[in-house]
This record gives sequence, structure tokens and C-alpha cells, in this order.
Amino acid sequence: MKTTLRELYRGPLTVWVEDRVTHAVLTDVWGDPQINVLVGDGKAGVTHMVNASPPGLHVYGVVDRDFDDDNAARWTSPGCRVLRLPAHEIENLLLDFDVLASLSGSEPAARIRKLAHDHAQKMRFWMICCRVLWDMQRDLGKGFPERPPNPTGLQSLDEVKRYIDKSAYWSEHGVAWQNWRQGSVRSPWIDAACDELQKHLDGDEWIRSFSGKELFRFLRSNVSALDRTPARPPQPNSSERDLNLAKAIARKMREAGSSQSVFVELRQVLRKKAGLS
Repeated sequence: MKTTLRELYRGPLTVWVEDRVTHAVLTDVWGDPQINVLVGDGKAGVTHMVNASPPGLHVYGVVDRDFDDDNAARWTSPGCRVLRLPAHEIENLLLDFDVLASLSGSEPAARIRKLAHDHAQKMRFWMICCRVLWDMQRDLGKGFPERPPNPTGLQSLDEVKRYIDKSAYWSEHGVAWQNWRQGSVRSPWIDAACDELQKHLDGDEWIRSFSGKELFRFLRSNVSALDRTPARPPQPNSSERDLNLAKAIARKMREAGSSQSVFVELRQVLRKKAGLS
């Protein structure tokens, strides 16, 4: 039984990831015994575990981009410890239609791609809403008061009240709230998100910018032979079925030598940051 944080970090390099799918995929496609991949349960968990890691150890995080910009251009920077993937979610990088066709054994890659694209079209307005809500949440939560830096710096309840009262958050949050509560402010953001996502649908960017989890699960449920999870008690849930398909894709990529270039680059960058050859 591990009783200290340091005991988690076996090997020369540890990488925290958001979920079991990412863990399974990176462990398989890398096949690198020097990289210890651990699950931090979400982006906040990954960031916290990286920041809380004991000094002197090589500990990094890999997270989904979601609606943020990826930070691939900064991966090699010494200060970059949490690396955002150049895709909305890890599942986007598993949407290799040739691999999916091979796993299906009956459906051609072109038809699987069309199924995914048609489903992305149906998801368009959901994605627009999610994008704008993301922008609103980020703006409205910006600048929330930090905890006092000195544990013994506050000496009375009056000082506690003054510390909270003087935060610039109240005025900044008020401005943001007044902006977002007006439909005339929200509408341009919605229109801009609509234009951007439609451009993605008109080209190939939708494969990386639309929710990979939703597209992945749709294909698993609608393409022959992709879901091979045995239907025996206890009945496997959707997450287990997704995980099994992700493992099958990663294994097929490794066997065919067709892993996404981002997986190769990610491993190379992390090994270099840890001083591994």
C-alpha cells in the first residue's frame, strides 16, 4: 500500500492524465516502461497533482484542449508542465477511419467518416451552445479572490472582511455580469461560434474540434462490430464499452505503425523534458 505521494512516482518520468481512456491509449501506443501514466480524474485533478508533486521529480500532465487553445507550441518550454492536446478530447485522436474500418471488417472508411460527419452536423448547435457557455464561464469566474498568502496574516474578523471586500473581483465580475446578461452582447458570440464551427464542418477540422467523446460513442454504437464488449453480467456501461474500443484502436495503431503523429511527438517531448534519451 502506497502511503506517501512520492511512492506514486516509480520510474524516471510520470505523466498524469484525465481519464482511463487517455491512460489506456498512451500506455499502449507508447509502450514505454520508463513512463509511468497515472489518472488524475479530470483537468483540475491533473493540474493539482502536477503542481503538488515532490521537488526533484519529473512529473507532467497531459489534458484535453476542450475549447481552449492547445499549447503545443510551448510543450518544449521548461515552464510548460501541463501539455494540452491539439484536439478537443483524446477521443478525437482515435477517429482514424482506416483503423475503424479495419476493426469493423465490413464498413469502408469513407462510409464511417460520412457517418461521423453527418452526426457532427446534427451536433452543431449543441457545440455552439457549449462553446459560448464555456466562454461565459471563463469570463465570469476570472479573478475570483485568492486565498490569503500568509496563514497568520489576518488577525481579526474585521481584517477578514476587509481582505474579501477589497478584491477587485467584485467590480470586474460586475462588469462581466452586466455584459453577459444582455442578449445583444451574447448574440455576436453565438454568431461567431456558429461561423467558426461551420467552417470546421466545411473542411476537416471538425474531426479535432467537435466533441470526440460524442462522435466516438456514436460510431461505437452505429458501426458494425466496433462494440465487441461481451454482454454478460454485470452489464457493461457505456464508459466500459468506450474504453474497450479505445484499447482496440490503440492496439491496432501500434500494430500497424499508424499512431497519430501527436502521440509520437508527445512522447519525444516528455522524454526530453525528463532528460531521457
